[in-house]
Amino acid sequence: MEMFTYDFLSTLTGTVTATVLVVEFLKELGPIKKIPTRWVVFAVSEMIVIITSIARGNFGIINLPLYFLNGLLVTTLAMGSWHLLCYNLRDITVKHRIYIPPGRWKTLK
Repeated sequence: MEMFTYDFLSTLTGTVTATVLVVEFLKELGPIKKIPTRWVVFAVSEMIVIITSIARGNFGIINLPLYFLNGLLVTTLAMGSWHLLCYNLRDITVKHRIYIPPGRWKTLK
């Protein structure tokens, strides 16, 4: 089974997936923690788009505006997918809470 390949990274799904994974791990690092997540997502998505293009032999200066637009698209989709998953999971846990009597709280802590 192949995980990530440059062929997969050259697709929108692959780039968005890789961006979400990389940002999720990088955003808590020291100096990166101070940068707004939106800009970290943008930088990572642009790097993935450009590095994938270089690795596949398709890089060209003439394509820089396209890389920029593709990076914006990936940024928007990566942030949207993260918010969708995050808020849906939060809503599911809130809607389906299980009642725990106060006497059992100590055993659960």
